[in-house]
Amino acid sequence: MKLRLLIAEDEDTIREGIVNMIDWRSHQIEVVGEAGNGTEALALMENHPPDLLLTDIRMPQMNGLELIEAAQRKGYGFRSIILSGYNEFSYAKQAISLGVVDYVLKPCRPEEILKTVLKAKNAIEAQRSQENVLFEKERSWHKNAPLVKSQVLSQWIHHPPVPLERREELIEELSMAIAPEGPQIGLISFDIEPLSARSKGQDFVLLRYAALNIIRETLGPIYKGRIETFHDGNHLLWIGSGLAAGDQRKVYRAPANLKDDIGKLQDNLEKYLKLSISIAVGSCRTHLSEAHLSYMEANQAMELRFLNGKGGVYFYTEGTAGQSGPSGELVSILDDEELNALEDEMLSAVTAGSYEVALDLLERWLDRFRSNPGSLKQEVNIRATALVVRLKRLTQEKQVAGFEWKQHLVNWMEQAPQVETLEELSAILNMVMQSVVEAFSNHRPLHRTVVTALEIIRQKYNTNLTLEYVAKEAYVSNTYLSSLFRQELGVNFLDYLHQYRVEEAKKLLRQNLKMYAVAKLVGYGEERHFSATFKKWTGLTPSQYQKGLEK
Repeated sequence: MKLRLLIAEDEDTIREGIVNMIDWRSHQIEVVGEAGNGTEALALMENHPPDLLLTDIRMPQMNGLELIEAAQRKGYGFRSIILSGYNEFSYAKQAISLGVVDYVLKPCRPEEILKTVLKAKNAIEAQRSQENVLFEKERSWHKNAPLVKSQVLSQWIHHPPVPLERREELIEELSMAIAPEGPQIGLISFDIEPLSARSKGQDFVLLRYAALNIIRETLGPIYKGRIETFHDGNHLLWIGSGLAAGDQRKVYRAPANLKDDIGKLQDNLEKYLKLSISIAVGSCRTHLSEAHLSYMEANQAMELRFLNGKGGVYFYTEGTAGQSGPSGELVSILDDEELNALEDEMLSAVTAGSYEVALDLLERWLDRFRSNPGSLKQEVNIRATALVVRLKRLTQEKQVAGFEWKQHLVNWMEQAPQVETLEELSAILNMVMQSVVEAFSNHRPLHRTVVTALEIIRQKYNTNLTLEYVAKEAYVSNTYLSSLFRQELGVNFLDYLHQYRVEEAKKLLRQNLKMYAVAKLVGYGEERHFSATFKKWTGLTPSQYQKGLEK
């Protein structure tokens, strides 16, 4: 580390001796100026600010101590060493007050001066080294602080406090903006993967960072700035405080009273990120020790997305989950007699070949969940799995050939836990029912018009194929072909076309082709449309499907 030295001495012989008789360069010291009095030295500092000042005390115009004081007033920072005679100790008190670090008594040898200057140089280097360490620590802290906060907050929302846990102290140590009182948790979920961001090579971390900033800026005023944003897995969260009983705006304690503000947040996120999102909010709890309860409530509120669909805002209220029977007891859909009866009728219709009736019964079966706001996703999935197993058993009992249950059933069962809405589950169950119907249909010949239509689909599925085009090629009306499709195959034309394209897309995805290429090869002009359709019929996005193949 090279340091700059300025020398102020009115005796020319002494000054020149200090400059020329010591090899300053070999000690990483550069003499940036020499002056005969304090006034000259102060002027030199303007262009050559020193790290070290070696100055005589008694000099004309401005003495050494006056020089140090004037330089300090101008904001120069340096370590000063004074040259003094035996009769100049009366200046000692003033020198100490000005921060003079050392002195050399005249007359003195060059070695003494060098030793004293090197001592000051070492002190400067030690101080700068320490400052660099502190700076690096501070920079590292600022860089990692969001990650540390995120980890701590994630721990708090998942677990109640343990004995001797210092949550309030951690708030101060981590410079969190929240207060210990009145925590409220908000939960944000992307409704689909941000495909456009990934396909353009943008970093999802930046997208998440932008979203967290939007949350903080939009909701900051509501919580008077007492808000922290973080992520936990694929979810974005906020914890806000200050809306507890002591707050004048008690109205905000009920999550639903934040409706307008959360609606604005949703608008901002969708406007700037071009993504559909769902938001759920827990209640405002009394103390930070109950943050996990507010988070639990937000998760329960998010369960409503399963029934109501994506893109919604959901607030926790008492009784968000679960439904009550006539006498007030909690009713589970696993024991629902109406569902049992519908399933029995459904299987009877399939056996009798009444495929339209079977599909209508399936829709009524799904409506049973839609009409019960307390239906739990986990229980619905269990019920759906049981229905699929019953359909499998039916095909085995009737000895229906050509139906690969081992392949299809495993695929459907793996999809079920990842289904996010009842509509997605409905699509999968319709596909299951269609497959069963097709298996039963193989025991009897299909109508020749349907055979013709299926052949056209196989040949031209990767084009902009429409019902009108196929009907024209088959020499029938649109209405007749649509009705015939549902009667013979138990599915409408468009759904069959989408399912056929999805099955072809799976083959291409197994070859690790890019998503945009697969979309075009199976007849979709837009990647986003392809992804949404693929997830509708499989319960997975194309990228999730590809990742599953890698396991």
